[in-house]
Parts: sequence; C-alpha cells; structure tokens
Amino acid sequence: MCNQSVGLIARGIEASGISTVCVSFRKEITRLSRPPRILSVNFSAGKPLGNPGDGNMQRKIIEAGFSLLQNTTTDMTILDLPYKSSKFRFL
Repeated sequence: MCNQSVGLIARGIEASGISTVCVSFRKEITRLSRPPRILSVNFSAGKPLGNPGDGNMQRKIIEAGFSLLQNTTTDMTILDLPYKSSKFRFL
C-alpha cells in the first residue's frame, strides 16, 4: 500500500478515536499526510518488520510500535528505528 495512503487512513481512524502507528520505510512520503505516529524502518518494500523468520527483530519493532502508542501526541511523532535487514534469499 502507498506510504502516503497509509498516513491518510491513519488520520481517519484517529479521528474516530482509535490510536494508530504507521510503519513506514519511506517516512519522507508518509509524513506528507501528517499521521499522528510514524515508526520509520530501514527495510525494503514488502518487509516492514524485517526479514522473514527473524522473530527477535520483529518483536522489537512491534514493541517499539506499542511504546509509541503509549505516548500522547498533539502533533506528528516520528520514531526512527536503527535496525537494518540483512540480505535474505529464498532457497
């Protein structure tokens, strides 16, 4: 899904009272739609939580999203995560 569309959808959901976090690998595009919270990751398209099977990294990213939800925001908050995915090839 388009990074900007996700931000617009998040704003609509937030307007109905449900908190959201956008996981984005292109924060410069997502920020244009001004969603309340962006979790910025350094992964390629299609891998928002890193490599398949890397449960440890995936858990850390999801926990970061939950901690971002706990923060009350009045404006857009961006959390840049330091994780990078390694080269992954299917056998």
